[in-house]
Amino acid sequence: MQGGAKVFPRRGMTTTCEGENQVPTKKPGPFRKPQENSCETGRLDTSATRGAAFSRPLYRSRWFALGVLAGRFLPRRVVRGIGAGSALAFAFFRRAHAAVVARNLRRILDRPVRAADSRKVYGNFGKAIGDYFYLGSRSAACARGLIEERIGYEGLASAHRQRKGALLLTGHLGLFELGGALLSSFGFSTVILTFPEPDPNLSLWRSAYRRRWGVETLEIGEDAFSFLAVRKELSQGKFVAALVDRPSPTSRVAVRLPQGRLPVSTGILYLAMLEEVPVFVVTVTEKPNRRYRVWCSPPLSLFFPGQGIKEKALAAASQQVFDLLVPEIKAHWSQWYQFVPLEAAGTPV
Repeated sequence: MQGGAKVFPRRGMTTTCEGENQVPTKKPGPFRKPQENSCETGRLDTSATRGAAFSRPLYRSRWFALGVLAGRFLPRRVVRGIGAGSALAFAFFRRAHAAVVARNLRRILDRPVRAADSRKVYGNFGKAIGDYFYLGSRSAACARGLIEERIGYEGLASAHRQRKGALLLTGHLGLFELGGALLSSFGFSTVILTFPEPDPNLSLWRSAYRRRWGVETLEIGEDAFSFLAVRKELSQGKFVAALVDRPSPTSRVAVRLPQGRLPVSTGILYLAMLEEVPVFVVTVTEKPNRRYRVWCSPPLSLFFPGQGIKEKALAAASQQVFDLLVPEIKAHWSQWYQFVPLEAAGTPV
């Protein structure tokens, strides 16, 4: 429990685990995809490039489908064990890739980072992927059954009662996909923004995965119509969820981290300010007992205070978001699955 926040109610929680099917949909989106190895100087991290080249073939729908098939018949602990072993083997053979994780951790932690720390991240990532596959053939009720602690709810409920949309921001922390199953149980229409996957069929596959839990997917791109598509979702009172902890080539501000800065795009916050919807920071992290904790911040009411200072307002809003997100990352650093280099930091632009 943090800051006296209240725990989510446990209405309608069951442990029935039955698979469901869906027909996926694909929509355009508003913003350019962050380049995994780009930075403000335009230089590439070659070690990360080699690691990405090795791991990219794994991002194919057939491997994800195979993982779900295994998760359907194997016990959860076995699926998690296979995932952890596979991730640790990857870190051992691709040490340059693991070095990127260690460098990223140094931007967050106020202590020396050891090789064992990055290995712990890979092990936890494999377990999270194991849970992702295990839940792939099971219902939203089964997914919600893994959530033991729910902190923060009143702000979301208030936005829903007022038929207002909301922007939910999180990082590559824990099993963040699990939050959608909880939101749908409360009747909150939720849309997850995503960039195109290396394999188009994987984009469709992941959209189908979320729809089983009552969560929509909006694939975002570079066209102007996508900007309107995201704004439309907010204006219709939907909750729009997005990841915010990776550098963007369209960045306009650099937020402070404990050990440096991180350039981020302000496009999604700009939309929230235009629609005057509340902004929440949400995280989903695993507890020592292998169950999950969902934390939601109080709402941030962001607005443009006047003409001619839009950039300052966006910079301040971005920093508010990361001031809430970074303590969660520090507290659960071994579940921060940040596998791309964050050396793209610099001074605010």
